[in-house]
Amino acid sequence: MGVRRRLHGVVAATVLAALAVGCGGAEKPGGADREAVAEPPIARTAAAPADGAPVALPLDGYSVGADESALIFRAMGQATRSCMAAKGFDYDPGEVPAAPPATPVDPGTLGLLSATAARQTGYHRPPRPAGGVSGTSGNGPARSAEFQRALQGEADRKAGLADSGADRGCMGEFERQLQAAGVKSTASDLVGTLRTKAYDRTSSDSRVTAALSAWHSCMAALGYGYANPVQASSAAWPDPVSQQEKDTATADMDCKARTGLLETWYAVQTAYQQQYIAGNEAALEAVRETSGRRVAAAKKALGRL
Repeated sequence: MGVRRRLHGVVAATVLAALAVGCGGAEKPGGADREAVAEPPIARTAAAPADGAPVALPLDGYSVGADESALIFRAMGQATRSCMAAKGFDYDPGEVPAAPPATPVDPGTLGLLSATAARQTGYHRPPRPAGGVSGTSGNGPARSAEFQRALQGEADRKAGLADSGADRGCMGEFERQLQAAGVKSTASDLVGTLRTKAYDRTSSDSRVTAALSAWHSCMAALGYGYANPVQASSAAWPDPVSQQEKDTATADMDCKARTGLLETWYAVQTAYQQQYIAGNEAALEAVRETSGRRVAAAKKALGRL
């Protein structure tokens, strides 16, 4: 069966509520984040986002990217292997997990994002490319209790990894090296929290709800009764993909283009992220500095500095 997308989450419920009022938004429902944030001015993009491609947003500059995460993963594996060797065990950290392919679907508010995917696979996700690197280790299924203790330590695994004093065995060797070098952990989820706030604010912004209403009217004029893009994307489309599904998805993307929905969404989301950055600048800079030091330490451990 193809992977189906289901309507879920506060954001999707917010959009449904806004459209249920009358496809114009006589009421603006509140989100989980109820602090007073004024609707910021937006600078509209000159063109729609590239077909199905990820869109760079302001908060991205404060988080570790996929390539940098892979470096840290390799450094962790190398430190774990050396630690295990010192205890008399042969440990294979495995390959760096392959980054998942970009999906042309926003499951929260916008649904399908790619006109090409609409024509080719409708609302079904395009198949993953053949090959790819798995993240499995080559240590085999049978591991002794001594091996596990050396690898994972004696700490209660239910306590999670947030406890900096927990005995994580060799799995914690890279973190111990970082702490010894004065590099802080990255326990803060400030960037993720602000992303979520900006996303929630965007979904209920009057300019976005107006664009969603225009999309609904456009689809209705073409004979489709979907309240919003996620409802269309998450409908019970059968396998294999049918021409009806492709036609519906193509109409969906055409209405997004006619109404400027994607341009409006990303312009508004950019503005909210910038607003949250301005209100959390010092804390975000501290997160970026810590992340940069961790990446630099990983490069040094791997002989790349």
